[in-house]
Amino acid sequence: MQRRPSLSFEDGNIAILAGSSYFLVHRGFLSHQSEYLAELTRDNNSCPTMTLEGRPVLHLPDSPDDVSLLLHSMYDGLSSLMSLESNLRIASILLRLSAKYAMEHLFNDTLSVLHKAWPTSLTQWTRRERQLPKVNSEAAQAISLPHPIAIVNLAREVDAPELLPAAFYDLCRLLPSVVVTGYADPFDLRYHRLNTSDLVFLLQGREAASRFFSTFIVNELENRRASETCFNRRQEDPTQRRLCTGAFQLITFELLQDVNGLITRRTADPLFAMQEVLNLQADPGTPEARNMFRACDACRQELVVSVHAARNKFWDSLPEWFGVEVTSWG
Repeated sequence: MQRRPSLSFEDGNIAILAGSSYFLVHRGFLSHQSEYLAELTRDNNSCPTMTLEGRPVLHLPDSPDDVSLLLHSMYDGLSSLMSLESNLRIASILLRLSAKYAMEHLFNDTLSVLHKAWPTSLTQWTRRERQLPKVNSEAAQAISLPHPIAIVNLAREVDAPELLPAAFYDLCRLLPSVVVTGYADPFDLRYHRLNTSDLVFLLQGREAASRFFSTFIVNELENRRASETCFNRRQEDPTQRRLCTGAFQLITFELLQDVNGLITRRTADPLFAMQEVLNLQADPGTPEARNMFRACDACRQELVVSVHAARNKFWDSLPEWFGVEVTSWG
C-alpha cells in the first residue's frame, strides 16, 4: 500500500483506500461533505475490518487518481483544479463521483463548469466556438474538450439532461459512421460508444437540423428579394440593381459548396454556416476589391435580423429534435 502524502494528514482519523493507494483524512470533514460518505464511515468505524497506520479503512472502488481529485476538490476547493489545462476532463470525473456519493454542492459546481462547453444558451455556445483551437486537428481539440460521446454517456449516468442537446449537436458535426464506431479515450484507454437509443435520437436530430438548414437556405437566401429601401435597386444600371440579390445567390453557392465544412471537418454544422453568412456580410471590402458577398446597408440589416432569428429558433429546437426534456433552455 502506498500513502499519498499530498492528501494525508497526521491528525487524520480515517484511511481512504483506492486501489493500492491510501489517504489519511478526517472523518468529520467527509461526513460534512456527503451524507452517503457519512454512513459509510460510520458503519466502517463501528466495526473496522482493516486498519492502516492505526486508522480504520474505508475502501472506495474508484481509481486512486480519481479519489485524489475528489479529495483535492473537497479540501482545496474546485477552483484549485480548474486552472489546469484538462479542467473539463477533471470536471467530468468530479461530476460522476459527486453524483455517486451524493455531494450536491460539488455536483452543481462541476455541472456549471461543464455548461461552459456544453451550454444551454446560444450566446454561450457562440463564445465556446470562438475559444476552440482554430486548427485542423482532432487531437488538438481532444486536449481542449472531452469527446461528446463521453458527455452524452455521462449526462445519462448522472441525470444531467441539460448537457445533452449541445453534446448531441456537437456529435452531428461528425460523420455518422464515425459516431457509430465510437472512440478510444487516450486517457483511460477505454472504448466509448452511444447506446442504441441515443444513436437513434442523434440521427433523428441530425435529420431535423438538416431540414431546417435546407429551408433556411431556400427561404432566407436563394429566394430572398432586395429590401424595399435597397440602395442598389434604385440605380439606373441593371447590373447595379442586381448587386444585392446577386450577393444573396453567391452566399447560397458558398454554403452549398460546404467549403467551410471541408476546412473544419464538420459535415453538418448549420449554426456555423448561418454565422458564416453574417461573417461574409461583415467584410466591407476595399475600393480595389469589392466584397461580392456584401449587400447594401438596408438589405444587409434585414438579412442580419433574419439570420439571428433563424439561429435562435434553431437553438431553441435542439431539445425537441434530440428527444430531450430540459426545464431551462435557450
